[in-house]
Amino acid sequence: MVAATLVVSGCTQSPASHDERLSKAAGLARVTLVCSKDLWEETKPQGGYNNEVKAKVSEISTGPRAGRGLVEVSMTGTNLVAYLKELDNNAHPSGFIGDRDNTASSKRVYNAIAPAIDRIKAATSPDDPEPEIVIDDTIPDKN
Repeated sequence: MVAATLVVSGCTQSPASHDERLSKAAGLARVTLVCSKDLWEETKPQGGYNNEVKAKVSEISTGPRAGRGLVEVSMTGTNLVAYLKELDNNAHPSGFIGDRDNTASSKRVYNAIAPAIDRIKAATSPDDPEPEIVIDDTIPDKN
């Protein structure tokens, strides 16, 4: 009976628009995620059915973002789909399974990527910029 319940309920409690986001993400030629190296390392696929995510990761060493421990993670739309599936699995586990070690980090990344994907529009020219999603929160200084 428990096995049947798990099969029926699934392993995640995906947001209502998740499947639509996957379809929109698949249409991207390339996207860049800017985040801390640790956040990427904690949320990138570690194995299982989504371990086929191929991404180019490079440290940001020049410009105003240098020295903050940030990386640029560039991937195709189809690789973003696999990454979103991994994030969804870790960010929205079923109540039966409970939180994973990286649930909070996965939620943060999913919640940053989701609205960016929701705003995707079809390209209008070859000069349209590659989408960039930046996760670099800060705490304002006290005045």
